[in-house]
Amino acid sequence: MAVSAFLPTEDSSLSTTALIGPSNPRVLVAAHRGAWRELPENSISALDDAIAQGADIIELDVRATRDDVLVLLHDPTLERTTTGSGAVAALDFGQVRGARLKPRDGGSALVPTHERLPTLASALEAARDRVVINIDVKDTRMADHVAQAVIAAGMADQVFVKATITEQRHVDEVRASPFFGRIAFVPMMQARPGRFAEDLRWLEPLGCQMYEVGFANLADLEAGRDELRRQGARLWVNTIDCSHSLDFNDTHALQDGNAVWGRLLDAGVGAIQTDVVPDLVAYLARNNRRQGTGAAR
Repeated sequence: MAVSAFLPTEDSSLSTTALIGPSNPRVLVAAHRGAWRELPENSISALDDAIAQGADIIELDVRATRDDVLVLLHDPTLERTTTGSGAVAALDFGQVRGARLKPRDGGSALVPTHERLPTLASALEAARDRVVINIDVKDTRMADHVAQAVIAAGMADQVFVKATITEQRHVDEVRASPFFGRIAFVPMMQARPGRFAEDLRWLEPLGCQMYEVGFANLADLEAGRDELRRQGARLWVNTIDCSHSLDFNDTHALQDGNAVWGRLLDAGVGAIQTDVVPDLVAYLARNNRRQGTGAAR
């Protein structure tokens, strides 16, 4: 796992560093698990549809099977989103590869689709030169494995990896990685009341161009603006309904975009993860916040 201030190892017509860097004025739209409201989450079809809807970034969740094949899956178990069962880490890929994906965000009441559980390799190929991929690793210890797969696919500068950072050992694990400095890394963190700027300074050795931040008070985000500007870093927040950031969620945004997305932009937010990509894209376009470098179309 690595930082965004890096020398890419491959040529790419779509650059993570150019997209998320502070010189790009565009407010970025990230599709949470792809366009899953009509298609299976973390699927190739949801990735394709999110690109068509205008997403700049596709967020995908990755797990590893027992024999170290990386697959797109949010939960540690297969039941919610596929026809399979059991913990994916306890099964070989041959045992899970036939699992069919359930529509949308899954559940027992939904009729399965014909799509199979996708590998990270297949998702990277589908995204090549089309969109930046954000890989959410559930454990910082997985990051090297993910980074190795990304580099092997020749997509080091079309991907960034993110993981939750809450203590010094997480920072140390990132910095000790052999891929540090080769693939962009974005920490996930909570804006602590009165401590956000301090925490940003603590994470500065990671050299990140973007931080994903949850918050309980919008004032806490605003208190970090000067430090973010000093580091040359972009602020990413979630408005997905389960993000628990006050009433700053997609449901309220669809009712009053200015009260949610507008206030976040005023607070200095430069990237928003959402489950309603076309609505956010349209809102930003109406407010002249879509200029600059975007994903390929």
